[in-house]
Amino acid sequence: MKIHIKISVMLLALLGIASCKDNLDESPYSSLGKDVAFKDEDGLNQATIGVYQAWTTTDHSDIYNRFVLTESGHRYATAGILGSGADPYYRFAHTPVSGAFESVWARFYKIIYRANTVIDNAKLAVPGEEEEADPYIAEARVLRAYAYFNLVRLFGGVPLILKEIGSFEEKDLIFAPRATDAEVYEAILADLAFAETILPDSRGGAELGRVSAGTVKALMGKVYLTMAGKPLNRTENYQKAIEKLSELVGAVNEEKYDMELLPNFADVFALANERNREIVLSFGYFVNPSNQNGNILPFHLFPSGLVNGDEQTNYGLTYDYYKLFDKSDTRRDYTLVSRYAFTGGARAGAEPGDSIIYDPATSHYLNQRTKEPFSHDDFKYGIAFGKLAREARPAGAPVQGYSADLIEMRFSDVLLMLAEALVETGKPADALPLLNRVRARAKAAPSKAAGAAALRTAIRTERRLELSGEFNTVFDIRRWGTLQEEIAAMSDDQIIDNVLVPYSPRLELYPIPQSQIDANPNLRQNDGW
Repeated sequence: MKIHIKISVMLLALLGIASCKDNLDESPYSSLGKDVAFKDEDGLNQATIGVYQAWTTTDHSDIYNRFVLTESGHRYATAGILGSGADPYYRFAHTPVSGAFESVWARFYKIIYRANTVIDNAKLAVPGEEEEADPYIAEARVLRAYAYFNLVRLFGGVPLILKEIGSFEEKDLIFAPRATDAEVYEAILADLAFAETILPDSRGGAELGRVSAGTVKALMGKVYLTMAGKPLNRTENYQKAIEKLSELVGAVNEEKYDMELLPNFADVFALANERNREIVLSFGYFVNPSNQNGNILPFHLFPSGLVNGDEQTNYGLTYDYYKLFDKSDTRRDYTLVSRYAFTGGARAGAEPGDSIIYDPATSHYLNQRTKEPFSHDDFKYGIAFGKLAREARPAGAPVQGYSADLIEMRFSDVLLMLAEALVETGKPADALPLLNRVRARAKAAPSKAAGAAALRTAIRTERRLELSGEFNTVFDIRRWGTLQEEIAAMSDDQIIDNVLVPYSPRLELYPIPQSQIDANPNLRQNDGW
């Protein structure tokens, strides 16, 4: 019965293209059946937008779960003001039944199923002019590729379902076995290669926010860079990453693909500046009276009272991370909220206007008016993450109702990936200007690292300073093969009322959700779990 319920829900997700947004930023559509969605090109367009919308719709907690799985479990991650919502993942005590795995797995396969529906039915919408469907198929294939890219980095080889499931009879798809890591990457690259030659170089106007050839090239560069590292260790892909990422960098290329490094770091994340030229890939949230869905990350990450007063800070970063930044680095006090004026209703001894400042000596925020620890003094916690638009929710919105887009990749990532690949192919002198371009924008002192080893270290540190909180940290650690070093560098002070699990090779991947193992007799669990 459990298996049939899961399959039924999956098929309903396939057949109902729900809450699509015209051009990603207008009023939502009602649910569409396949006969309507693929009746004409307008329906096909709406169905394609439905694949984008699957990245953000409902089930808001799994967005936070994805943040936890990609941004905790390293030397700088710790508890927040109200405790560790990242437990047990930040101390590596998770098991196959830990809830984040099931919710994140379900999200990505929902996206894949919607994408497959568009891919397999798109040409029905334009009979006699099938080539008109190719741009929509290309978009769906990019979004499918990105879902699989996340899955393979989280769990290793996963079931490859590359066609629409139309009935319960298709047991070879419903109960698909795991593909190998290499097979998943091959499918990802095939999807991206198809899209690269079909999609426009960039998007503008009403299409702003949809994937472009520039998006695809950046994703391909990231895929190649990942394949060059662990576990595949296909080092020849460093050169492929260079070739693809170089197509985006330089004045002519940046103009062609409409990309740039914005002059001011904070402007990248402003609500009034969403989908700016630095954003390579993002997914939109639109909170208004008719659409209450929103981005739940500010609620779970901002310090209590930063913008609304009821934030539930469940994640923190250590003071050692804060000290990595130059004092002049404009990223430091935007990525981390070390001090702020309390807003909202009175809470935990704080009144509106109180100055709340993080005290590294006690590992607490202190209320400067009362001289008392803010909210909790019975455990140590870190500095709150603040790298999102710091604007209050619209009036009447629920706690998840923040309008900040989900930023997946920025142009600064492109520059740092290219720098890394250049170092790994023996070209450190070419890498240093790219690293320093990112640092210059942040008003940080230029790096003077010389030689491959020093530059490798500098670039890896820079990725943490620039990209923390953007679904990169754990993936970087895994492909670099440095997880054992990360765990060795962690302190008991980072863990609330529990213990840090020692390093084991099994921690290099998360376990397949036990619910999926139970439902699919052809699935095999990751080693050690």
